[in-house]
Formats: sequence, structure tokens, C-alpha cells
Amino acid sequence: LMLMPYQVTLVPNYLVADWFHILNTNWAIWLPGIFSPFSVYLLTKYMKRIPKALFEAAQIDGAGEWMIFSRIVMPVVKPAWFTLIIFCFKDIWNSTGSNLIFYENIKPLPSALGNIVAGGISRAGSAAAVSLIMLIPPVAVFIFSQNNVLETMSTSGMKD
Repeated sequence: LMLMPYQVTLVPNYLVADWFHILNTNWAIWLPGIFSPFSVYLLTKYMKRIPKALFEAAQIDGAGEWMIFSRIVMPVVKPAWFTLIIFCFKDIWNSTGSNLIFYENIKPLPSALGNIVAGGISRAGSAAAVSLIMLIPPVAVFIFSQNNVLETMSTSGMKD
């Protein structure tokens, strides 16, 4: 599934969003990104490196499954979550096709930039301004969590 282009999954994602009645909402854009094959793969690889002794010690102390998940697993995989947030944000921020399909009345910023650039050389200043505005959120998100991305990428492929 990771080898298929995103456009292959647009129709099924549209049908699912229509079935859940979340078209024209942000959830129609975010949910396919969160449940992408890469997200599942990265979280699975990261969770497999948690030592089983942690789970056994928590069970001996009387913790249930939900407590083990919320108090042990989630804090340990926090860097992987930040990495997924950055990758999903980047994909959604730069996508034009899916946003135009899932939203009827809202135009995403990348398609507006395309319209400005298509206006020719007379709109070069406007295109540069929109490009700068489009650059600020992804850079801010990356600066906020770059340490978590480096930690995730350096440890998720290690063999235990």
C-alpha cells in the first residue's frame, strides 16, 4: 500500500468520508493521513522496540491494558507521534487534489498559488508573498518538533 500513489485511494476515501458524513470538514482531510500505511508501519516498528519487561512489570503492579497503553506505551512513542504529525501536516499542506475533492467551497492555498502564478510575470510579487506565507507554518511545525523526528528516525529501524 505504501507504493501506491495517493490518487489511487481518493475514491475510497471520498466514499468513506461521505458514509461518515464528514465531507466539507477537516476530518475528511486528516483521517486518511492519520491512518495511512506509513503511519501504521512507523508506529508498529517503534512500539516493537518497547521492552516486554515494562509490560510485565506493569501487569505485576496491577495495571490493566488501558493503563499500560496510556501510561507506558504513549509516552514512549511520543517522538513517533510528533514525526507522524509533521509528515501528515506536510502531505496535507501541500496537497491540492484531495482538498479540492473533499471541500466544495474552500480552496486550499497551493491551488490559489497556482492560480496566481498562472497570471504571469505581473503577479510575481503576489506569488512570492503567498509562497512566503505558505512556508511559515511547515517551518514552524518542523522547528517545534525536529528533535523528535531525529530521535524517531534514528531508532525506529534498529534491531533489538
